[in-house]
Amino acid sequence: KQWYQRRVMGSVSQTAPASQGPPTLAMTSIQVDPPTAPENIKKGLLDSDNKTYKLEQDIGTMLYDELWPVCQDGNSTETDAKTREFLKRVVDILLDHITIQNDRGTKIVDFHTPEQLKEVIDFKIPDEPLNLDQLLVDCKDTLKYQVKTGHPRFSTNFLSGWIVTSLAGEWLTAAANTNMFTYEIAPVFILMEHECLKKMREIIGFENGDSILAPGGSISNMYALMIARHKAFPQHKKYGMRAIKGQLIMYTSQHHHYSIKGGASAIGLGTDNCVQVACDERGKMIPEELEKLVIKHKNEGH
Repeated sequence: KQWYQRRVMGSVSQTAPASQGPPTLAMTSIQVDPPTAPENIKKGLLDSDNKTYKLEQDIGTMLYDELWPVCQDGNSTETDAKTREFLKRVVDILLDHITIQNDRGTKIVDFHTPEQLKEVIDFKIPDEPLNLDQLLVDCKDTLKYQVKTGHPRFSTNFLSGWIVTSLAGEWLTAAANTNMFTYEIAPVFILMEHECLKKMREIIGFENGDSILAPGGSISNMYALMIARHKAFPQHKKYGMRAIKGQLIMYTSQHHHYSIKGGASAIGLGTDNCVQVACDERGKMIPEELEKLVIKHKNEGH
């Protein structure tokens, strides 16, 4: 996202237009009907037989500052028409990609080495902004040389396939451009999150509890280490490691994920205190070996 933004804006810092005033929040009234464009704009843009505004300039030759929300001067209908036309072209590129990646006769990836890819795509971030046509070319090239993870023959241990309705949800989320800090900033998404997490807890049999969405498995493992430490030593929250007498030791499989040791380092235990336990031929931790290590470390005063 940042790369595309800098390509069309240039690397020179730009100042966004000042806000028209602080946003207002109405908690006592709920708009039931979905938001739509004003009738005068919608009629002019969507009714091809009676279109009230026609772009005189090709959208590809324009710059980002002629679109919403940067452009705040001139004819608002013209700005809206430009913005809609640009986004329609982007959507066309995305839809073409969806069609291509669902064709079993196409390659999953048109592989190029980093050196070859740098010859095909200009990754440099210019000082001056590029026109919108270049951004559209960048969009096409990005999808052309990217791994087609939605291809029927694609599968990995991390992801496999995709669902069109979920894609629509991602587009909606990007358009909303919000965060999940508080109910005041994202009322609908906050309630969605609570309901999704509630369902996930029900699936694994948790009748009570709380949940949080993590950005990935490594962070989730670190959260788990922090929770385990807090469960055993709740006073750590206030006093830190000095609340724990002796050296705290954690145990993990010899086949553990690298994020376990990384988490031990991040939360202050230290990698030397993340002890690996031997496993059997099936990759299962050997309980007897774990017991030996626990007794050994306890005898050492940990």
